[in-house]
Amino acid sequence: MVIRVPPLTMLGYTRIRITQIALFYTAKPIGEFMSSVITTRIQTRMSDYDVLGHINNVSYVNFLEIARVTSFSEVLKIDLSRYTGLTAKTEIEYLHPAKFGIPIAVTMGVSDLGEKRVNLALEVVDANDQSKVFARASIIQVTVDLLTQKSCAHTTEMRAQLEAMMNGKAEFTQAA
Repeated sequence: MVIRVPPLTMLGYTRIRITQIALFYTAKPIGEFMSSVITTRIQTRMSDYDVLGHINNVSYVNFLEIARVTSFSEVLKIDLSRYTGLTAKTEIEYLHPAKFGIPIAVTMGVSDLGEKRVNLALEVVDANDQSKVFARASIIQVTVDLLTQKSCAHTTEMRAQLEAMMNGKAEFTQAA
């Protein structure tokens, strides 16, 4: 199943639901590659659940977007008022239902890096036991220069940070 979603700002979101961001300094396998990962805890709302008490599939897309935007702005310190990443493609594989009361987190790593795009690998996991994976996703993000309104190459600093993540060698400070 392929779901395409514009960035949160294009959807009119003004508030992002985040309780904690933590960076894991060790490499973690996500799919078939090793990457440094950024973990974002997600605060779920009652509207995220369906009548069976499971997180609704649509909410997973919001969780991925929150993790992506937060990781780039808060941890990687990318100036999103100058450069942003537009989602070109999102794919989600739903593995197990997440039930009411389970704390949710999203882990994000870099699986591939091009001149203007980055492939992100994400997992929606139990925040207390990250071996419990509810969904796996991949996002292709294209870097856009907001002044020219066109896609552009990653800045030198951005590319260095993404390469360090991809190679499992990221050394970031923990975000507040």
